[in-house]
Amino acid sequence: MLNTRSYSYWIWLLLVFSIVLVDQYSKFLVVERLNLFDRFTLTSYLDLIRLHNSGAAFSLFASDTGWQRWPLILVSAGVGTILIGWLVRNASSSPALQNTAFAMIAGGAIGNLIDRLNQGYVVDFILFHIGQWNYPAFNIADSCITIGLILFLIETYQSSKQTEKTSRS
Repeated sequence: MLNTRSYSYWIWLLLVFSIVLVDQYSKFLVVERLNLFDRFTLTSYLDLIRLHNSGAAFSLFASDTGWQRWPLILVSAGVGTILIGWLVRNASSSPALQNTAFAMIAGGAIGNLIDRLNQGYVVDFILFHIGQWNYPAFNIADSCITIGLILFLIETYQSSKQTEKTSRS
């Protein structure tokens, strides 16, 4: 039987695994159905497009000669490992919002890590645009990392406000 502590971290590890699974499956579908640079319009503001990003977020360093692959792999592996380790050790005594944030960031980091290890690049496929302006293409993993960071900032702000309120009392 699982004790409360192990049950708590298993929920968060399941979230990490689910994010990785959804991310990898969505990329698999894009690679199976779209050729590189093919674009499929979903709405007047949203397209699916198959792009290969050898750089970091927003294609930063993508035009470089390939030196960036291993540092990005190390950062992704480090972030994923540290956050999963943190969840295993601290999830039962930490706020759910913080656990959700860390699980989302870890899942996104691992999803992109798998791409970098297997292909040397990340498959990006979600493209928002208004007229001729395009937001940089991204994927599910990128979305989870971004949402996770936002949730972490919200949790940090809420915690600081609570600490401030408690110290005044």
